Amino acid sequence: MRNNLGGNNTKQNVENKDSDSKQIREVLSSFNQVKHSLFYLLRKNADAMGTTFMQFHVLQTLRAHPDIGLAELSELILVGNSTTSGLVDRLVKSGLVSRERLESDRRSVTLRITDKGDELQDRMERAYMQSLSPLNQLSVNDRQDLLRIHQQMNEILQQQGRDNINYE
Repeated sequence: MRNNLGGNNTKQNVENKDSDSKQIREVLSSFNQVKHSLFYLLRKNADAMGTTFMQFHVLQTLRAHPDIGLAELSELILVGNSTTSGLVDRLVKSGLVSRERLESDRRSVTLRITDKGDELQDRMERAYMQSLSPLNQLSVNDRQDLLRIHQQMNEILQQQGRDNINYE
C-alpha cells in the first residue's frame, strides 16, 4: 500500500505558508494604518502652530543633538542633504534654529535650536502628547507587549537587512 501522508503534508505546508503570508501582510497593513494616524496627528498639531511635521522633527532632533552639522542632522532625520538644507534654511529664517561657525574650523557650521525654537518645540510636544493620551486606554501589559514585539520585529528585520539577500 502506498502512503499518501507526504502529499497531504505538502498541501498543508502550502496552506500554512499562505496563511502566514496573509497574516504578515495584515500586520504590515496595521503598521501602515497606525503610522498614517500618527502622522495625521503630528501634521494637524504642527499646522495649528504654523509649522510642519518635518520642522517639528528637525527641532526635536536638534534639541536632542545640539551643535551637529547638516550631514549629521540629515542622517538622524533620514532625509537627503538638500531637503535637510531647505528645512534648516526655513527654520533659520523663522528664528527657530541658528547656524554657528566653529572657531576651530571656519568652514564647518553647527546647528542649534534657539530659545524661540525650544519654546515652539515644547508647545508642539505637549500638544502631540495630549493628542496621544487616549492611548493610555491600553493596559500597561499591552503597551509592554507591543514594545517587546516591535523590538523583536525590528531586530529580525535588521538582521535580514544585514544578511546578503539574493533573489535570483
